Amino acid sequence: MKTFRFLFIAFVAMLGFSACSNDDHNHNADDHSADLVGTWTCLQDNYAEVLVIQADGSVLSTGVEDGEYWEDVKGNIVIKQNNIIMTFEDNDNFKGHFDIIPGMAFSIYSDKGERYTYNHCAYDLSKEIIGMWVCTDGPMTGKDDMMIRTFTEGGEMIFTGVVPLGDKHDGVLNRKVNYKVIGDLVFIEASNNNEYDFVPQYTAERLTYAPNTMSLGDIMAFCCYLPSGNGSTKVNVAWLRVEQNLNLSNGKTYEYSNVYVTNVKGEDKEIDFVGHTLNFSKLDGKIMDKMLKNILFNVSFSTPGKISYNCFVNGKSESIDAPVEVEGNRVTIKMSANNPIYRDIDVYAFQDADGCQMHMYMPTSSYTNFIANISVVTMAKKGKLDLNNTAAVAEVFDMIDNAIESINVSLIFHDSTRAL
Repeated sequence: MKTFRFLFIAFVAMLGFSACSNDDHNHNADDHSADLVGTWTCLQDNYAEVLVIQADGSVLSTGVEDGEYWEDVKGNIVIKQNNIIMTFEDNDNFKGHFDIIPGMAFSIYSDKGERYTYNHCAYDLSKEIIGMWVCTDGPMTGKDDMMIRTFTEGGEMIFTGVVPLGDKHDGVLNRKVNYKVIGDLVFIEASNNNEYDFVPQYTAERLTYAPNTMSLGDIMAFCCYLPSGNGSTKVNVAWLRVEQNLNLSNGKTYEYSNVYVTNVKGEDKEIDFVGHTLNFSKLDGKIMDKMLKNILFNVSFSTPGKISYNCFVNGKSESIDAPVEVEGNRVTIKMSANNPIYRDIDVYAFQDADGCQMHMYMPTSSYTNFIANISVVTMAKKGKLDLNNTAAVAEVFDMIDNAIESINVSLIFHDSTRAL
């Protein structure tokens, strides 16, 4: 089994599953009014549109340009040989020339150089998109970053992960925005984005759906244009469908596989952590990956309602058990149930379709508590800390808090009984 960063390569090889039809090419100079009936989608730099065309030439237009969105604008299309006239009730009209490959695509272009190409879309993906999708290969950051999208039936998208736009790559947690799918285009309203003034209010992405493509489950590619320097870059990113309801009572042990670390800022100070030195002004994914592999880190759910952190340190197997509370994909690890001095940890967990992989996402506060708890536990086991000395314990927590300014950590585990 390969990790998710390779999914897009496999996905490209299976474009035959695309939602848009691929009928035979058939140029014809006759009247093509009948050939235009159906749903057609256009995605270009800074422009996206869906045209739903009827047999009488009437049309509904939904789209976005320069971040401005319109929906179900009524219009009419007249075709005469290779000329086209499109008139709409908002007076955003077009007059120019027309080429078509029936059942596949058509282009309209004007003498001024304007050109728009529309692909025929045989299937609407508004139902298939519903659910939770995960991606671990961010398109613009130069690093592998976890992103999770959940699309609800009510037209709401919930996003967790790294924002891969512009020069900022901040982590967000459960950000809610509105979306609408028509054909194979999804229009997303980036509401509450005042902190990202470079993000358009509305964006559009083209979907390509491949059900049951691999043993891991369904894959959906999202194609869009993202800001890059003074312009934009066209990117395709593959997402894997994951289970919305966690199964943590399966008795499985999940071995550490990979880690993705972003937005790291911290104090230039070395801290001992289970026999390894961490410096949060220099920490990156390679350092953390080496450490977690060296200690054979894994998590297990052998006892219902509990999680066990397991590792191998200084020639000994070490474990930390704690009760868990699950709400959706948020897992609260109740370390305080073991001892009130410990901090509870909120992680966001995701399993693929057959439970062979598990992702755990931790924003700054969760990761800080995770590091602090394990530091306190290991120091106490080594006799370097008295857990009854509340002042000394608080000093360790303060040291970790001061050392970490910001960090986003995504851990990937695989079922220990199954080969990668």
